Amino acid sequence: MALAVNDAAPGSVREGTATRRAGKETARKILAAARTLLTREGYAQFSMRNLADAAGLRLANLQYYFPRRDDLVRAILADTGDMYAEAYERILDGASEDPAERFKIVLDYQLKDIFVPETRRFFIQLWALLNSIDDASGSLLGELYAYDIGPLGECIQAMHPKLDKSEVAERARMLAATIEGLMIVRGEISLDEKSGRVLFEKAYRLGLAIASGDIPD
Repeated sequence: MALAVNDAAPGSVREGTATRRAGKETARKILAAARTLLTREGYAQFSMRNLADAAGLRLANLQYYFPRRDDLVRAILADTGDMYAEAYERILDGASEDPAERFKIVLDYQLKDIFVPETRRFFIQLWALLNSIDDASGSLLGELYAYDIGPLGECIQAMHPKLDKSEVAERARMLAATIEGLMIVRGEISLDEKSGRVLFEKAYRLGLAIASGDIPD
């Protein structure tokens, strides 16, 4: 999917700096530059100075909005969650109310998204970046995973309203792990159009099976 940029998340930007139109535009500009820098140059080059250069700002101006790199990373994380929440709302707008059909739309979207090279590059670098600044709790990575697991769990619960919540969570985690694992593996292999389509269709069927519980214990 196209990596859009939303308004900076509350608490991620220095208080008062993004309340006016100009401030919001600058915050969006910084987040857009941050995504581009992370995707193209990788997490090892993701420094505040490099980002200031990429955004066409002085370092002091960048730090006025995001005092520390951790603040910026948290803003990217929150913005990514907002981006996908808006994407799900958009693709489900006007869709059938049948839970199974809505789940298929979400699954189709997620699988197509990970076949986009820019998406794979961005998330692989974001995982590395979060891991480099996270503590032993893995809280930042957990927040990122929640953006996938949450919507998937909601879809699965809607399809199986009597299913125990722990089972719903387990299926959602398994499905998210499958999709994220495929993102990495897909980036390591070169596929022609036909082979890529076959891989997509198999992953799609596997996703349906996981959501329905039709897999061996």
